Amino acid sequence: MKKLFALLLAIALLTAAFGAVADGWPAKDITIICTHGAGGDTDYNARMISRYLEKKLGVSVTVTNVTGSNGNIAMNQYKDGDNSGYTFVMTNTAALVGNEVTGVSDFTYEAFEPVAIYGRQSGENIIVMADSPYNTLQDLIDASKAAPETISFGISTGGGVYIAATILNANGLACNFVDQGDANSRLVALLGGNSQVTDAPYATVKEYIEAGQVKSLCTLLGERPTLIPDIPTASETVPDCVINTLYVCLAPKGTDPAIVAAMNAAILDIINNDADYAEECLSYNLQAPWALSVEDTLTELKNQRDTFVKYLELF
Repeated sequence: MKKLFALLLAIALLTAAFGAVADGWPAKDITIICTHGAGGDTDYNARMISRYLEKKLGVSVTVTNVTGSNGNIAMNQYKDGDNSGYTFVMTNTAALVGNEVTGVSDFTYEAFEPVAIYGRQSGENIIVMADSPYNTLQDLIDASKAAPETISFGISTGGGVYIAATILNANGLACNFVDQGDANSRLVALLGGNSQVTDAPYATVKEYIEAGQVKSLCTLLGERPTLIPDIPTASETVPDCVINTLYVCLAPKGTDPAIVAAMNAAILDIINNDADYAEECLSYNLQAPWALSVEDTLTELKNQRDTFVKYLELF
C-alpha cells in the first residue's frame, strides 16, 4: 500500500510540474517550420492548422518554408534546434519516415518529439495530361516496357513518391524517373511538358482534373477514397504499391513533454470540435478531420516505418 501511495504521489507531483510549465505556455509567438514549398499539400495543411492555432492559443503562429531534399534540409536543421516550445516542424509522414529508409537522411521520427498526426492526405495520384494515350496504370507499364526509359516520370528523391516509384519500377514500370522537386513543382513540370507522368496529391491536382487538363491513372492510397471512389488504387495493379500520407507536427528533441502535450491538446480540440476547420478540411483534403494523440502518433509513425523497411532491399 505504501509503495502504491508513493507511486501515485510521484505521478501527481510530476503531472503538477508538467502542468505548471504548460500553464504558462504559450507566452510568446510560435514559429512553424514547414518542410515543403508553398502551394503544396504539406504547406497548405500547415498553414490551415496554424490559422486555427492562432485563435486557439492567442498568439501569432507564423509559418516559414524551409525546403529542399524532400523536407530533409528543414528536419535536419531543426531536429536539434530551439526546444523551448516555440518552434515546431510540420511535415508529412512519407517524407519523415521515407527519407530515412531511402537513405536521404540518417535519422527518423525518433530524432524529434512527435506532437501529433493531424490529418491525412486524399491520396497521391499518378497523373498524366488529359490527352495522354495512357488511361490506366497498366497502360503506362505496358508502354514503358515497349520503350524503356523514354517516358519521363517526375518524382522527388526520398519519401513516399520515391518509394512508390521504386516499387513500380521493380514491378515492370520502365520509365525515366527524374527528380523534379515537391508536388507543386512536379505539377508545373508536367503542365510545361517537362515530363509525361508525375505523382501529386489529389487535393493539389483536383482543379486541373476537373478543368480537363490532366487525368488520374490511380491513387497510391491503400483503398479508394470515399469521396472519389472512381479512381482506382495502384495496388489493384501492383499489390505492394501503397502509400498512405499523413500530416505530422514535430517538436525539436528535448522539448518539454508538458508543452508537447499542450500543443497536442490544442490541435485535437481544433480538429475534433471546430466546425469551420472541419468544413475547410473537407473541402480541401476531401477527408474528414482526423488527428491522433501523442501516444497514437508514435504508434502510427512506427507502423509506417515498419512498412517502408520491408522495401529496404529495393533501394
